[in-house]
Amino acid sequence: MASPWCLVCSTTHDQPGRCPGELIAKTPERHGWRVNVQTERGIEAYGVLVTETNCGAWRARILTYPNILWSVPGGQTTMKFAADSPNAAERKAIEFIRRHCYARGLTMRNEIALWTPDGLSDAEKEFVQPVASTRVIRFLPIRFGVVTPSEIGGTGNLSETGVFVITNYPADINTRLRLMLDTDKQPLSLAGDVRWMNKSPHFGRSPGMGVRLHAPPEQYAKYIRTLG
Repeated sequence: MASPWCLVCSTTHDQPGRCPGELIAKTPERHGWRVNVQTERGIEAYGVLVTETNCGAWRARILTYPNILWSVPGGQTTMKFAADSPNAAERKAIEFIRRHCYARGLTMRNEIALWTPDGLSDAEKEFVQPVASTRVIRFLPIRFGVVTPSEIGGTGNLSETGVFVITNYPADINTRLRLMLDTDKQPLSLAGDVRWMNKSPHFGRSPGMGVRLHAPPEQYAKYIRTLG
């Protein structure tokens, strides 16, 4: 059976006459919708990149953070999703990710509870209860590590002083971590101490750790204020 992916545009379409061409990016790709996914290798962060193309259509591509673009079957080129608007192109890519996860039994884990259950420690409440005006619920890809930020995770919520990192491999309490936060504008280098951690989902929350940031840069504080 022939592949449904066009060799010219790297999208799927029913008729050759509907091929929009090579879909060359006209503007820099922007980061759009993102999600954490539980896989057999642990939690991975998937996202959608969107840009306008030279033919007037909009193009979306799928990325496994930090830098792996999804390829068409056979790996000849990166898969693309074309539409007349950025939202429509992004929706096509999101639907493909949803079908991909459903077919493989993968679980999306990018949500965090909006309530604080009884029995949590004060350290946990600091990161689980995002009702304060300074704490923002937002998924952003983040890497972390003791020496270099090489492990991939995602944020459940952020504030000017701390971040909840969603990961299947949280570090031990009091571990000093180096972090690299992937924002829409630029990566931000951070450091902090693990205040609490859990290795399995409970209370409706993803596995992960609460990190108290140590002397975060002013660029980070300014970025958090834009998310409120």
